[in-house]
Amino acid sequence: MVAAVAALVVTPLLALSYFGIADGASALDQTTVSAWADPAGDRLGALLTWSAPDRVYATYIPLFALLFPAGFLCALAVRSRRAMSDGCLERWSWRIALSGYGLCPSGFVAVAPALIGASPGGTAVNTVFLVLLMPGMLLSLIGTTMLGIALLRNRYTPRLTAWLLKLAVPFMIVGIGVLGHIGLGMLPLFIA
Repeated sequence: MVAAVAALVVTPLLALSYFGIADGASALDQTTVSAWADPAGDRLGALLTWSAPDRVYATYIPLFALLFPAGFLCALAVRSRRAMSDGCLERWSWRIALSGYGLCPSGFVAVAPALIGASPGGTAVNTVFLVLLMPGMLLSLIGTTMLGIALLRNRYTPRLTAWLLKLAVPFMIVGIGVLGHIGLGMLPLFIA
């Protein structure tokens, strides 16, 4: 619950700070992004302008990264309470999703030292993103979607959790394509 509330606060700040750096500024050219980001940036200005844009973004990345271990631990706790006979789809979904949930935090741990002295859009950060975070996110998306379907089939409650997991890919598409930042696409998963 605490991680979900933290995600609601940190994720929009991460996205807004991303739009302030050179790599993210072009996202504001998209109408759907600027429709929400411009008014939000005006209201949250002090949380985005306390330092240089690169430093602000590099600060919110580790805060966002803390959500991944919390999500991983929550998923492990839920999995430990599920019966092992919940079906083949659910067993494999858990395996794939937990692999992805475990790989993502290791990517953030690897990128943290690069953020201290380098630009958040630099080669070191982008390399770690491609090598660890992208595969972790891909495994997470596949496993999460499969897990949502399996949980719905097995009548898991609360149903909202299963639906949020099942819709992981559409949420990611909206987060990246419409709202302009990958973190916003992951927000429903942290809430689940």
